[in-house]
Amino acid sequence: MRTVWKYCGVIILMLAMTLTQEIGFCLAGEKLEGTVNINTAAKGQIALLPGIGPKIAEEIVNYRAHNGDFKTIEDMKKVKGIGGKKLEKIKNYITMEGETTIKSTKIAKAEKELKQKKDK
Repeated sequence: MRTVWKYCGVIILMLAMTLTQEIGFCLAGEKLEGTVNINTAAKGQIALLPGIGPKIAEEIVNYRAHNGDFKTIEDMKKVKGIGGKKLEKIKNYITMEGETTIKSTKIAKAEKELKQKKDK
């Protein structure tokens, strides 16, 4: 009976590892295009930035409401939850002029493979 439980544990562990890898592939397929105007963008648009979720996006909007527009991209460090490393990740997607044009396209690995098979 103990041997059966050992095998069950091994199988569950293998399934968990497989699911973790599949999730990683899906997330790796995310691609961002465009920019976010940090002085005018809505919370949902800001949340698309890498490493920025709804909570930090809300912090950015609240900071902007209480302190006015950001003068430089470096001013983003004044927002709770944004440090130097996070700013490095997002600075290529940030602007302080023009419209917000950011788009997120998530492409699952399976969908890409299926499309490639259909094209052949």
